[in-house]
Formats: sequence, C-alpha cells, structure tokens
Amino acid sequence: MTTATEATASELAGPSPPVRLRAVDLLGIPLASVVAVLLATVGWDAIAIVPLAAAAAFAPALARIDTLERRLPNAITLPLLLLGALAGVARLLTGDLSLLVAFGCGVILLVMAVTGGMGMGDVKLGTALALASATLGWSVPLVGLATSVIVGGVVGVVALAVGHRTVAFGPWLLVGHALAAVGAALRLA
Repeated sequence: MTTATEATASELAGPSPPVRLRAVDLLGIPLASVVAVLLATVGWDAIAIVPLAAAAAFAPALARIDTLERRLPNAITLPLLLLGALAGVARLLTGDLSLLVAFGCGVILLVMAVTGGMGMGDVKLGTALALASATLGWSVPLVGLATSVIVGGVVGVVALAVGHRTVAFGPWLLVGHALAAVGAALRLA
C-alpha cells in the first residue's frame, strides 16, 4: 500500500515500464480454466464466467508485479475494469442492481486511496474485481472487499512486526474476491 503522495509522484514520473510476463504467470491459464468450469458446472452464465475467468487468468501476473514492483499495470487492470463494467451493465439491463454495490465498493477503495491507504492501481483492480464478482450477486463484492481488507490487514500487521513498512494490496484484493466468488458459486452447487 502506498500513500497518495507516493502514488501521485509515481504516476507523474512518466510512462510505466512495459508488462513483462514470466513463466509463473502462465499459472493463470489453468486457474482461469478451473474458474470457468466451476462456474459453468453450478449454472452461471457467460456474463459471470468471462470477467471472473479473465481476472483469474491475470491473477498470477498481477500478484507478482504488485509484490515485486508495487504497481498494478494499466495494461492489465483497465481491460479487466472494462470487462467487469460490461458484465455489470449486462446484468443491469436484466434488472439486477448489483452493479451499484460494485460501484460503491469502488468508491470505498477510492476514499482509501485518497486518504493514503493504497494506490490507484489497487482502486482500479479492486473495482474491476467488484464489478466482476457482482455478476454473482449483490453481496459478493461486499464480501470480497471485506475479506480483502481483513486478509490484507492481517498480512500488514505481520509485515510491520517483521520490519516491512508496506505491503502490496493487489494480491489480497485478488484473494478476497476469489474467496467470495468461490463461496457464492459453491452456495448454488
């Protein structure tokens, strides 16, 4: 997690380095396959499967990059945000208002960033995950955000105890929303 001034300074420093994928990032392929099969098996449609499988596909790369470089590249977060928004609008057209809860989660993350609790990459990723998980129901993005904050907070306390000043929040956003999505999918199984 970075402060608002650190995020602003890094964003003003110029263009981000290119995203360089590593072999470990390929773990996203089987992860995305498992997500797609799990959701399809319990009866979810493509509106839920596509954004959640896409998030799973990029989860290893996002976690690695954020942990090592303390950034979440726009080249990955913005397409996930767009995909989540499209899925949310598709649900909204059917009368499902879960999209509004996802936007509320995005606002909470933005407030946390403005007050210095995280960077804007975390806001983009967290909002993308909230939008994607909202396709499973209104409570899922709330559970995902709460779980992310709890798990990330515990990791942060441990990190402080061993002398680290900051913790990348992106991996914990991914873990929290993954746990919430799996829980929602298994409730219907």
